[in-house]
Amino acid sequence: MAVPNLLSIQQNMIRYGMAIYVALGIIGNICNCIIFTKSTYRRTSSSTYFLSLSIISIIYLIWSTFPLFYTLDHQDLQTQSLFYCKTRLYVGHCLGQCMRYIVVFACIDRYIITRVNVHIRSLSSVQMAMKIVYIIIIVYFIISIHIPILMDIRGGVCGMFSLYKLIYAIYQITLAGILPPLLMIIFSALTIRSLQYRHGTQRRAKQRDRYLLRMVIAEVMVNVFTSVPYSANL
Repeated sequence: MAVPNLLSIQQNMIRYGMAIYVALGIIGNICNCIIFTKSTYRRTSSSTYFLSLSIISIIYLIWSTFPLFYTLDHQDLQTQSLFYCKTRLYVGHCLGQCMRYIVVFACIDRYIITRVNVHIRSLSSVQMAMKIVYIIIIVYFIISIHIPILMDIRGGVCGMFSLYKLIYAIYQITLAGILPPLLMIIFSALTIRSLQYRHGTQRRAKQRDRYLLRMVIAEVMVNVFTSVPYSANL
């Protein structure tokens, strides 16, 4: 009698706890979208990165959590459909990696904008940021194509098997757990160092830059503290 009760409590905790988490995440990202489409920020490249990040985050939240709600009361579709088994991880993986590398390029963009060289600073533009976001999305959906090709259902389990399981773990640790946080830390440190040499510029522009830099650093901290444990758990 105690086991069914514990199972019911666990399901309710997942159902309501996850629902609150998803709702707050979606509302927060919608607020970000509203903020970064305002005229004050619309003309800055960092806002383009953050707007793209917020939109992809909303899609990622819906894609990764809604199936969990479904499996609480129904049979897991991943064990029934090979197409869904392959597609769910593939799309979720690509969206997650796109989010990480958008933050990486937001860090690079903040570093570029602090440079004294005008030619280097010219690389920081809304048009360039949009091109980079599109390239990140296209490239990651291409290089991750091995996931739907090699994923399989065996013994009623959707997953990776044999040698591919090890290869995927190495791939994920390198491209998700090590490279993005490392690049974020390097370019954030370079940006902070570069800002120390910038004085006497327009106060309003500096305040906006500081605000965007704080957002970048906050995103870096979140990514560093979540990427490493996630990779270690593979």
